[in-house]
Amino acid sequence: MADLATLYREAPPVARTLALGAATLSFASLAANLIDPMHLIYYSPAVFNTRRPEVWRLVTSFLLTGPQLSILLDPFFLYKYASDCEKNRFARTGDFIMFLLFTGTGILTLNTYLTGGMTFCSPLILALAYYWTAFEAPGGRVSFFIATFPVKFLPWGMLLMSFVQGGPTALMNNLTGLVSAHAYLFLTTIWPTYGGGSNILATPQWLHTLCEGAAPPPPPRAAARAPPRRSSVAPQPVSVDTPGSSSSSTTTATTSGRSMFGRASDAWSHRGQGHRLGS
Repeated sequence: MADLATLYREAPPVARTLALGAATLSFASLAANLIDPMHLIYYSPAVFNTRRPEVWRLVTSFLLTGPQLSILLDPFFLYKYASDCEKNRFARTGDFIMFLLFTGTGILTLNTYLTGGMTFCSPLILALAYYWTAFEAPGGRVSFFIATFPVKFLPWGMLLMSFVQGGPTALMNNLTGLVSAHAYLFLTTIWPTYGGGSNILATPQWLHTLCEGAAPPPPPRAAARAPPRRSSVAPQPVSVDTPGSSSSSTTTATTSGRSMFGRASDAWSHRGQGHRLGS
């Protein structure tokens, strides 16, 4: 249990919350029959009404997986691609939340007006996988079930698998995730980088503050170096032996203040008039 608790704490926070929510909600509704799944799916007339809006469906419809084996596989793939994106594709948690909000809104909108889907865990997984593969090296390879192929084909392989399992309806439902993820990639990376435009989906600062807390304080500036203090000790006399006399006379010079190449010291004032050589 301690190892599981440590593993959970070390996992990316958003990815682990999504995977745990999907596993718990799907098991409780589809396996244990503790919750009626019809109260969790997306149904626009139940969400957008003035009498009793069931707004929780906007969230639970993304956490409800398919039946049977999908109760285990969908949370696994959701955690895998969400953690890869959260750790390696987004510098800050707020940016990852912005990606989820945008792609989730796109999936909801497309399914409301075009495809009519009611559960969106699979489209969300496909959106995460598409965004993750967009930044992988072109020569990389990935394993998906029993097949190994170039990583750039992973989203299309997932679409093919959804078509085999669920037919055209599942294919169109999952395709909304790919379209939404590509729209985010285009608006945040392709258009600003190659089209000369601006990133219109920049994460607002309030979302960073909400997800990550207050911004860290700016680094302190380097303190200006204080000038050297003058010594409070009185200058000590220095004995100087004056050459040119039979006995060495002691004179006083000070060690404070001026350069040794400055004004001549009084130590040389005792010398008499000089004589020219040879005279």
